[in-house]
Amino acid sequence: MTLIVVDQSGPRRSAGRVRRAPSARHYQTSIVRSTPAGQPMREGDLRRPGQLRRMNCALLTYWGLRPCIEVADLVLTELATNAFQHGGGDSVTITWCANEARLMIQVKDSSCVRPVVRAVDEASEHGRGLCIVEALADEWGISEDGTTVHCALALPERAA
Repeated sequence: MTLIVVDQSGPRRSAGRVRRAPSARHYQTSIVRSTPAGQPMREGDLRRPGQLRRMNCALLTYWGLRPCIEVADLVLTELATNAFQHGGGDSVTITWCANEARLMIQVKDSSCVRPVVRAVDEASEHGRGLCIVEALADEWGISEDGTTVHCALALPERAA
């Protein structure tokens, strides 16, 4: 797993005081895939969503955004699992950005096949991922080239 810290913004201690986090925070990680596109996920890739949830929890705690962790975990898990199961290329890149108003999570793979929201019923075992993202996120979308899915979560006022 490659970690790229674009901006180490967050609460900092100085002379016994905690300073507020800056208005913009940004973090990115890139994970090499072990599963070829279109194949059942291999054991290493099956562990990735759990690893990303732990990373998400640590990052949002560091940024002072603990109220967002539960919902962010759910949408991140769905987007990352889709990228590892259905995406292409050698790696999956996850980016977290937060400002005063919202948390944005982006998941990118190299597949240009656009994800679609599927109609599911109560007997369906698969296909609910984007329905969950659509239900929980304040906004979400897919890049024009189909390689990136993003969602935004509104921040509670006191977390911003």
